[in-house]
Amino acid sequence: MPPHVYFDFFGTLVRYDPSVLPSAFNAPLEFALRASVRVGQAEADTLWTRAWDELDSAAYRSGRECSMLQIARRYWELLGSPPVAENELVRLVREYLAVWSAQVAPAADVRTCLQDLCADHVLSVVSNTHDAALVPRLLRELQLDAYFDRVFTSIELGWRKPHRQIFELVLDAHGIPAQDAVFVGDNWDSDIQGPQAVGMRAFYVGAPGLGREPVALALLPGMVRGA
Repeated sequence: MPPHVYFDFFGTLVRYDPSVLPSAFNAPLEFALRASVRVGQAEADTLWTRAWDELDSAAYRSGRECSMLQIARRYWELLGSPPVAENELVRLVREYLAVWSAQVAPAADVRTCLQDLCADHVLSVVSNTHDAALVPRLLRELQLDAYFDRVFTSIELGWRKPHRQIFELVLDAHGIPAQDAVFVGDNWDSDIQGPQAVGMRAFYVGAPGLGREPVALALLPGMVRGA
C-alpha cells in the first residue's frame, strides 16, 4: 500500500468556476478606471483575457509557471502602461483573486475521503496555481488544511503539471520513490499521465470520457489501499 497520497486541488478537492472573468466584481476594469484609462467593460475583459491566455499558454508550453502579478503586469501593458504604483498591480491581483475564489466549495464526499485516508497515509496537495498563497488560504477557509502534511504549488516550485519536474521535486521533498505514492486528480494530462510518467499510480476523479472512467471520492480510500 503506497503510504503517500498526493491530491490535485482545483476540480478534485474543491468545485470552482474556471472562468477567467468572474462576474461579481470586475477587478481588471476597476484597475483601468483607477488608472484613468478610458476603457469599457468589453475591452477590459478582452485585454485581461488576452493577458491571461498569453502567459498561461506560454507556461503550458514550457512547463514553467507564471504568476498572477505577471498577468496583471501584462494587462497593464496592454492598457497602454498608464502611470500606476506597483501596489496598484498588487491590489488588482488581490481583488481579482478574492472574487474569483469566492465560490470555491468542497467537493462532494471530500471530508469523509480525507478523514479515512489520513488515518494511515501522508496526504499532500500538489496544485497548479498562479498565486502561492491562494491554495493554502482556501484550505484554511474550507477547514481542509488539517488533513495535509504539505502543500506544493507550481508557482513556488517553478514547474507546473504535467511537467515531470514538479512530480520529481515533490517526491524528493518527501524523500520517497515514485512507487510509494499515488496521485489523485481531475485533469487527465496533468494529474494522470503526468504522475504516471514518473512511475506513480494515479486515480482519475474527473468527468467520464472514452477510456476515462472516474473514481468517486467516497470509494477512493479502498482503492488506494488496494493499490
